[in-house]
Amino acid sequence: MIQALTNEQIFKTAPSVFATEPWSKVSERYAFIPTINIVEALRDEGFVPVRASQSTSRIEGKSEFTKHMLRFRRESDINAFPSVVNGNAHHFYKNDAPEVPELVLVNSHDRSSGYQLSAGIFRLVCSNGLVVKSSNFGDISVRHSGNIRDEVIEGSFKIIEQMPIALEAMQVMKTIELNPEERFAFASSAVQLRYPADEAGNPTSPIEPRRLLVPRRSDDNKNDLWTTFNTVQENFMKGGLRGVGKTGKRTTTRKIGSVNEDLRMNKALWMLTEQMAKIKLQ
Repeated sequence: MIQALTNEQIFKTAPSVFATEPWSKVSERYAFIPTINIVEALRDEGFVPVRASQSTSRIEGKSEFTKHMLRFRRESDINAFPSVVNGNAHHFYKNDAPEVPELVLVNSHDRSSGYQLSAGIFRLVCSNGLVVKSSNFGDISVRHSGNIRDEVIEGSFKIIEQMPIALEAMQVMKTIELNPEERFAFASSAVQLRYPADEAGNPTSPIEPRRLLVPRRSDDNKNDLWTTFNTVQENFMKGGLRGVGKTGKRTTTRKIGSVNEDLRMNKALWMLTEQMAKIKLQ
């Protein structure tokens, strides 16, 4: 069930949001603004946090400052749609599940990231949020210097203003039908994004591309570009696909849990989908 997160709920999954000082290894020029201060500022502007996560660290004492990701919605969007139950809205939405725009905020207090703002789209039927890296507009980055709070707020509104571009592109993707060869080509390119070839040019993926095209719900058994993209994205994000590793032993793909890989794959898949749309519309 999607709901606005309290500070206590955020702390359980992303305690680094509440850091009261930066990691000891950062520069003296580093302007420290606790992420929770930005969260409160966004709340004041009508954006409420709905999901939070953070990266881990093997360095002792660093885990309290690592990169974290928060996803926000307009407060009016929280109750605009029936709730997702157990991560699945199948019972509410037949054939056409709505998508909800989100604001994605990334930051760290260990030098690994400044404040980054991105557009996000949450597809209610599958509980996977994609992050948009469109060729029409990019991320907004705010360094740890100057008036951070005001710059983040200003950047947030810029992202929201540009969201119609992504939503319009999404509607176009829904109208583009792919044949079996095109769907396989899309999945093959997606596999290379997730599992690049090694230095010798050998494939490293434990799964065949066709595995990514198997939908997790009957309503996604369609051939349009948008559904194909979402099926591939969900299979990557949730993992659990059986395959064969480098040693020849059977293995199962892991879900994407790290903030870095979540952002990287979502943006890369969106750009891949945009490229496919351009090819089909030529």
